[in-house]
Amino acid sequence: MEASSNSTALVTGRRKGRGRAVLGIVLLVVVAWRCWPVVAALTGWNLRGAVIATPLSEFFLPPVRKPDEIRSGMAHPGFELPKLVAQSIFCLRAVRQGHAFWRDDPALADAEATQLAAILADSATYAPWWGEKGCGGFHADCYLRWGEGDERREVILCEGCHEALVYFGGGFVRCDLTKEGFEKISAITGAP
Repeated sequence: MEASSNSTALVTGRRKGRGRAVLGIVLLVVVAWRCWPVVAALTGWNLRGAVIATPLSEFFLPPVRKPDEIRSGMAHPGFELPKLVAQSIFCLRAVRQGHAFWRDDPALADAEATQLAAILADSATYAPWWGEKGCGGFHADCYLRWGEGDERREVILCEGCHEALVYFGGGFVRCDLTKEGFEKISAITGAP
């Protein structure tokens, strides 16, 4: 009788151990999935493949109308890494092109969004990108999207570096913002 109860306890202990292991693996997968934007930002994976050091083609410019989607960025990976990790894991977020943005945030009013779109549709806003800045690395401060499918155009702004990533047709160009372009953008977004 005693041997039977020992074997039952052993089987029960193994089941509990397996259950804990499975739970641990599931938890690890969920945390890794939620932290993907942090990994992408720290490794630069979300910037790989960009066309650089070339003027932005008119082909890439977004339309002069209010964007269909606007989002503001989460914490800076270079200066606020623990905060970004916590936001990525526990807060409602959206991932666009490997960058983390707040979900359901009122980033800009309609009038401001339309003004910003007009600035981003002007080729004089952009200059060729010539290298990393000493500001802690590219941080996605603002995301804007126009259209869907083959007509989808996206712009991600980094107001600290005065840079933009401009997406269209499966490719993207990393640009600097001209001084005048950045001043116009920061007057709308309130960036320092």
